[in-house]
Amino acid sequence: MFWANPMVLGIGTMLLSVPIILHFMMQPKPKVFAFPALKFVREHEVTNRSRMRLRHLLLLILRCLLILLMAAALAGPSVASRQFGQWLILGGIGFTSLIVAVALAAAYFGARNRNWFLITLLALLLMGQLIYGSYCAIQLMSDKSPQLLGDSQAPVAAVILIDTSPRMDYQVGGIKNLDKAREMGTWLAEQLPSASDVCVLATDGDQPFYSVDISAAKERIKTLETSYQSSFIPEALNLGIKLLNESEQERKELYVITDLTRRGWTGGETGTVLKQLKENEDIAAFVIDVGVKNPKNFSIGNLELSEETITSSSPIEINTAISRRGGAAQRNVILKIEKPDEQGVRPMMRDGKVLVPDKYWEINQQVDIRAETQTPIRFQYPGPLPQGVHHGTLEIIGEDGLADDNKRYFTINVRPEWDVLVVHPDNVNPANLVDLLAPFREQEKGTAIYHCTVAKQNEISRYKLEDFQAVFVLDPTPISEGVWQDLDQYVEQGGGLAIFLGYNAAIQGSVDPSFTTETAKKLLTGEIIRQWRRKPDNPLYLSVDNFSNPILEPFREREEAVPWNDHPVLNHWEIKPDGLSAELPTETIVRYSTGLPAVISRSIGKGRVVVMTTPITDPPRPAGRKLPWNYLFTGYCWPAWKLVGKISEYVTQSSNENLNIDIGQTATLRNDVRQLPDSYRVFTPRTEQSPTKVVSIDNSVKYRFTNTPGQYRLKGQRGKTMLRGFSVNLDPVETDLTRIETDEVDEVLGFERYQLAREQNQIQRQQGTARVGQEFFPILLIMLAITLAVEQLMSNRFYSN
Repeated sequence: MFWANPMVLGIGTMLLSVPIILHFMMQPKPKVFAFPALKFVREHEVTNRSRMRLRHLLLLILRCLLILLMAAALAGPSVASRQFGQWLILGGIGFTSLIVAVALAAAYFGARNRNWFLITLLALLLMGQLIYGSYCAIQLMSDKSPQLLGDSQAPVAAVILIDTSPRMDYQVGGIKNLDKAREMGTWLAEQLPSASDVCVLATDGDQPFYSVDISAAKERIKTLETSYQSSFIPEALNLGIKLLNESEQERKELYVITDLTRRGWTGGETGTVLKQLKENEDIAAFVIDVGVKNPKNFSIGNLELSEETITSSSPIEINTAISRRGGAAQRNVILKIEKPDEQGVRPMMRDGKVLVPDKYWEINQQVDIRAETQTPIRFQYPGPLPQGVHHGTLEIIGEDGLADDNKRYFTINVRPEWDVLVVHPDNVNPANLVDLLAPFREQEKGTAIYHCTVAKQNEISRYKLEDFQAVFVLDPTPISEGVWQDLDQYVEQGGGLAIFLGYNAAIQGSVDPSFTTETAKKLLTGEIIRQWRRKPDNPLYLSVDNFSNPILEPFREREEAVPWNDHPVLNHWEIKPDGLSAELPTETIVRYSTGLPAVISRSIGKGRVVVMTTPITDPPRPAGRKLPWNYLFTGYCWPAWKLVGKISEYVTQSSNENLNIDIGQTATLRNDVRQLPDSYRVFTPRTEQSPTKVVSIDNSVKYRFTNTPGQYRLKGQRGKTMLRGFSVNLDPVETDLTRIETDEVDEVLGFERYQLAREQNQIQRQQGTARVGQEFFPILLIMLAITLAVEQLMSNRFYSN
């Protein structure tokens, strides 16, 4: 129980003595009458004295109750539970009903001449109280959302959660939703009683804490900025509720200031929030909407680049779609590709600011954008582009409510062809692989990614392996130990090796001993133990059960539609894993339908090896044999072409370049320290931020602090300045302004478990009800008026007699 003015209650208690003293002081003194019928007088005196004593006692009780009620009303009592407060109110109604009932009984049975006007008035008053009491009881029984009650100036524990997602950058008239949220949060902090525990929490992933005081909380609100790695509101709520439970304050309040977009509410452990609020009924929850009910916005979807790594003569093709929320409109969309800095010094810091190249190749398109749908758009830059890393943007020109999704960033790497060595014995034709890696038409245009050097197996020692990004060994005949060791050293230093085993590894049906040496087993990921042949009643084909490896990326979206069984395998080698898998990461990427390994990868030092246990060069009718080892490249054989193409990218590690990623992802750039710097300075999109240093480890550079959209530029030195880089974009779903429905919020917070407001006056009214509740002052005044009326009626009735 809380009292707003406890001193008034003490004074009122002392005043209770006044009617008691007056009661005894004003007792009527007996009068002496000379009357002969003494016996009758004495009997009448006894009866009259008993009746008067009862009436005086009733009036005394009523007058004491009047003073007590007046003192209690002025003291402003309240309690810490609304249900308990309602029970007290119900008890007060019952008590006053009892007083009226006693007065009614006295008026009806205590007088010879009944005053029917008084009796009727008291009966109506009693009936009204009983009806009101019944209504209060029904309301109490149906109340499922208890709220805090108490003194409005009592300290509270409050968590003010402010949505800092990119969607809060939406603006109308130059005022962002985040600006309104900061203003609302500051006002809320000012409304909190002094000595309150205040936590300002944001959806930026930071851990919650109580500010030193309200002034510190207001300062924190002022410093809140948009977080591009925003967490979901339910996740932040879980942290906020946990912090509230740690406070010793009896009253706890939770405020969520948000634009009520669905994206912020539909992730995280929503069920946990609902459970916590049910377990902590003393927490008053408020949701404050600072969003726009019908936002209008343009946005660019994800960019689809034809290739991230191209040659100088390759064209650049970019496909995307533009969305429009609101009415149809027309906008200019411009493609910009940075020109290299003529002086070769940018990026650089000058006067505390990062300077980047500021000249571009540009292509402009005017686009008619349809309403509430996606409008496809395609750009093509014919080239040529000089070798090196090039950054570009695609941007919608014109004013818009949300600017964060009007611009997309991309990075491409223009480089010379990858030099690869294709090794084959005399009886193997490498034409299929060469045509796959460097198609003749692309060679003529100068757009081929690979440059293939073809060598016979017995001439491999004439080539310097380190001059090549990868070596492909096709259906090899017995290999000398010296060549195995050269290949092992080449991979250790960062080279890529792909071995396609086949018919030539056998001597009279058994594996040649040269394939069972320790060095050979290391590169082959194990020991070749036998040749496996398909049984007539058991079809044999490639099978995939895990698509996580990048080699299988083309098949992920069509797992069930890949026709592996249309291209049977007749023979393959069985490899028994060696004991080196623990120290040399080894993975079976593709298996056969029997479960035996078909494609195996292993990392050795800085390089990679991929072994395929059936060849890719057998023609349908091989010379000197009745049947080929497989039919992978017969008919419509796109799965095999895709598989071998991705193996090529994997061993050259060209697929290890992540030039275009989303916010929060780690950027990984291949970095052969034999040719490139071993460290770089990283310039981020925040132009006021000084560059940081990143070091190459295991022939790759990794950078994980990608928390801002834009271009990240790496600058290093190896005889000359070398520039690398990548782009980071915001996922389009993070700027989806679709608003959430109330019933969806109910699923997170609970039905009628929170108060929804948009204006400050709504918050004040709901906050007052939640923090102070239905104080007893109004009901005490009603009880005081009823008691006073009964006292007046009774005293007039008694003293008139």
